[in-house]
Amino acid sequence: MEREPPAPRPFGVSADEAVELCREWMIYLGAVDTVATHDPARQLCDLYSSRYLAWVDNGRGNLDIDAVENAARLATSDGRQALIFVRGGIRPVAQQQADALGVAILWYHAVDATLAGASRPGLAVVASGLRTA
Repeated sequence: MEREPPAPRPFGVSADEAVELCREWMIYLGAVDTVATHDPARQLCDLYSSRYLAWVDNGRGNLDIDAVENAARLATSDGRQALIFVRGGIRPVAQQQADALGVAILWYHAVDATLAGASRPGLAVVASGLRTA
C-alpha cells in the first residue's frame, strides 16, 4: 500500500497541529511507527519512532544552535537519529552544526504541504526517506 503525503492545511497549523503534520510526514517518509509524545515526555521530544526522535519548531523565528545540539545529544544517547522540523528559518551556525552532528533539519510549509531538507542529513531524508530497520 502506497502512503499519501500529508494534505495541505490552507489556514496553517497550531503548535499541536504542527506536531500532527510532522508525524504524518515521518510516516509518509517511512517511519510508520511514529507517535506523538504526551506530557511529561513532551519535554524531551515531540515525536518518536523506533529509529528517530523528532522535535517540531512551529515558531516564526530562526532555529538556533542550542536546539540542534540538544537534539543531537538526546538522540545519540538514545541510539536514534535526530530530526528537527522547522517552520521558520535556521541560523547558519545551526545549519552547520546540524551537518556536523548528523541532525536532519526539515523545513515544512503547512499551507501547501511541502517539505524540504535544510541540512545535509535533511536533504538526504527528503530524497531517500526514513529507514525503518
